[in-house]
Amino acid sequence: MNKSITVLFAIIGIYWIVSSLTQQGSPLLFIPGIFSLIVACSQLPITSTKINQYAKKLFLPVLLYNLVLTSYQVYSSSIALLSRLIGIELGIFILNLIFTLSLIYILLQTLRREHLDIS
Repeated sequence: MNKSITVLFAIIGIYWIVSSLTQQGSPLLFIPGIFSLIVACSQLPITSTKINQYAKKLFLPVLLYNLVLTSYQVYSSSIALLSRLIGIELGIFILNLIFTLSLIYILLQTLRREHLDIS
């Protein structure tokens, strides 16, 4: 993984944890936040090779789960924007849209690099 993917996973992990702790989302968002941070922190030079092996196995499932969550957030934010225009909802919509598009790009790059067939 390169540094931009690591940073993206760390930001998304922090985002899910903050959302769960501030009651802006489900308390269950804490779990994917922790897994995203584990995958991001596995790239630090202080982590052991055993943790790196497990994190490599977690990368694709965490990526797909984050993609599903951010896509759902885009959907629910767009529904909220249709009923009322609130600045915070617009910000959440744009942030989740950026996350979703970034995760789709990473997924496509991963599938191309690993030569995985999803059909």
